[in-house]
Amino acid sequence: MLNVVKNEKDDTLLVKLSGSIEENVDFAALIGNPTAKKMDIVCREILRINSVGVKAWVKYFQSLAAKGLKLRFLECSTAIVEQINLISNFTCGGEVESIFVPFCCTKCNTELLGLFRAADLKKINFEIPDLKCSQCGGEAKFDDIPEEYFGFLQR
Repeated sequence: MLNVVKNEKDDTLLVKLSGSIEENVDFAALIGNPTAKKMDIVCREILRINSVGVKAWVKYFQSLAAKGLKLRFLECSTAIVEQINLISNFTCGGEVESIFVPFCCTKCNTELLGLFRAADLKKINFEIPDLKCSQCGGEAKFDDIPEEYFGFLQR
């Protein structure tokens, strides 16, 4: 089930999504037809999205982009990053502002997430610095294949 929290300020509608995006999702009913010029979509709490959810996502956000609404995706979860890499038009022409990056501690095997701005990742040429483990203080290393995880940013 998908939960939506909306907040409009000036010419931007901020939409926070949480939960799973599955076959029963109705973005038009949950978000509506915004009158704002821009929409910021916070995706940090999207845990999963299935193929029917992907179709609904693309259909809804493409319709908004076609009306001239500027889309910006923030704090994209690993589930969303996976879809951005798999589906060429998943962002419907919108900008990916920031993504969560997976890490694993070399000492205690704790899985962690680090939040990075897309522009910063490009600046450092996807050379991801280690994180300090929040559990044991050890070194947490990037836990994916850079060419695959950051593929959409390199296109």
